[in-house]
Amino acid sequence: MNKSSPNAFWIPLFPLGTTLFPGGIIALKIFEARYLDMMKRCLREDASFGVVSILDSNPSEADANAGAHFSNVGTLAKLEEFDAVQPALYMTKSYGTQRFKLISVKQEADGLWMGEVELIDPDPEMPLPKEHEKVAALLQEIISVIRSEDLLGDDAFKMPANLDDCGWVANRLAELLPLPPAQKNHLLAQSNPRIRLDLISEIIEDDGLRNIVIH
Repeated sequence: MNKSSPNAFWIPLFPLGTTLFPGGIIALKIFEARYLDMMKRCLREDASFGVVSILDSNPSEADANAGAHFSNVGTLAKLEEFDAVQPALYMTKSYGTQRFKLISVKQEADGLWMGEVELIDPDPEMPLPKEHEKVAALLQEIISVIRSEDLLGDDAFKMPANLDDCGWVANRLAELLPLPPAQKNHLLAQSNPRIRLDLISEIIEDDGLRNIVIH
């Protein structure tokens, strides 16, 4: 992975087969001891953990080289809800705050992955250009369907909505569109939110809007 920098620091990682974007919400069912301990520590210390995508289609976390299958860009997640369903089963809800570069990884004795990370600057506010008003309208339509059908619960993403901002529109569409993990991570890695939205618009146009589903 990349060379360490003076601004790098270590955080616990939660590798997943999905991608979290800043402003997005992720619900996780926690039952493994390593993740229960991690979540409790984050709650106690008001700390974040890192969500990184597993890009290998058939990874083995027991493999010493499993970290090589992680995306090199991830998102910090802030724990918002931590509710016990059973003694060793918790339902959690966290939201994405800031992207980071993953520099190196190591695995603790309990199996928890730790990542050395460097934060990526937040997206600058960028007004939605006229040529992307159609995709913003599509997002608004998807949001309406989500709410009316209660598809993703009350909190599909952090509010308020900002349909006039390139980064917010791009991030929500990237989450909601049925794209492969590698493609979502390519979008997450884009430093310019306008370019991220350009890429998503191209994907939508190529697909003709026919196969868009919410998931």
